[in-house]
Amino acid sequence: MSTPTASCFADTAEYLSARVVFNRPIADHTFRIRLDCPAIAAAAVPGQFAMLRLPDRADPLLARPLAFYDTFRAVDDDRPHGAPAERRFADFVYLVHGKFTTALQHVGAGDEIVVWGPLGNGFAAVPDVDHLVLVAGGIGQTALLALGRERLGGAAYGAAALRASTRRVTLCWGARSAAMFGAVDDFRAAGIDVHLATLDGSLGRQGTVVHLLDTLPDLKAGRGKAHVACCGPEGMMAAVSRWAADRHLGCHVSLEAPMACGIGICFTCVARVRDSATQPWDYRRTCIEGPVFDAERIAWEA
Repeated sequence: MSTPTASCFADTAEYLSARVVFNRPIADHTFRIRLDCPAIAAAAVPGQFAMLRLPDRADPLLARPLAFYDTFRAVDDDRPHGAPAERRFADFVYLVHGKFTTALQHVGAGDEIVVWGPLGNGFAAVPDVDHLVLVAGGIGQTALLALGRERLGGAAYGAAALRASTRRVTLCWGARSAAMFGAVDDFRAAGIDVHLATLDGSLGRQGTVVHLLDTLPDLKAGRGKAHVACCGPEGMMAAVSRWAADRHLGCHVSLEAPMACGIGICFTCVARVRDSATQPWDYRRTCIEGPVFDAERIAWEA
């Protein structure tokens, strides 16, 4: 099987020490960290990630991937003002789970973090459509805010010019309980229509995010009118992929595979991907060919 063309962003990624501007909780076990890293912030595009590592620590030894939440020009302003080349600060949102994030939550303003990025292929392949539906599960909203802002014309990233390519963006976000939702107002402030679901019924519709999708009244137009961009647990993304396919809607997913290197050397982040929807699958590296893939190409686990 031929290998699909992919940009290796590791060739142009910056490796540097970034100053922490703030690191604060925004939801249950969920933090938002802002780093002063102009070269990285100016280059990042929606759907990419960076490898972060705590300096002078042997445990954990390896860096960990975090998706870009958004990038900014001003230290005290959450609106992405200015041309992309002027961006200086990058925000990441993370869930405290494991050694790295347990240690990361104690990092404070003025501390330094080693950052390598931007890495990975983002959401550039998501087509221009009338209605873009962002679907997040758990912490998956992290990869979707910048995409929504970009498509509504509220921000431009990388080398792109500011433009609006989507009339409407909707976020459907599912979590275990209300305490897991953090910074929902970031999406509302961007002009995104927000719908929430919780398994325990503590906020929004009770049930899964797929149940929530079923309540949206205008997603029956078919491919070309609406498109889905999704990030979250693999089982949830598989279910959303099937939901979209059943309705003849295009769907792109951002895989959250564990990574050790972030540059395609270790092959720990491989996913089962087809060159096309009809061909047998082969392993593809999430950090190089992904993390964003056309959902129809993923050979989901049964």
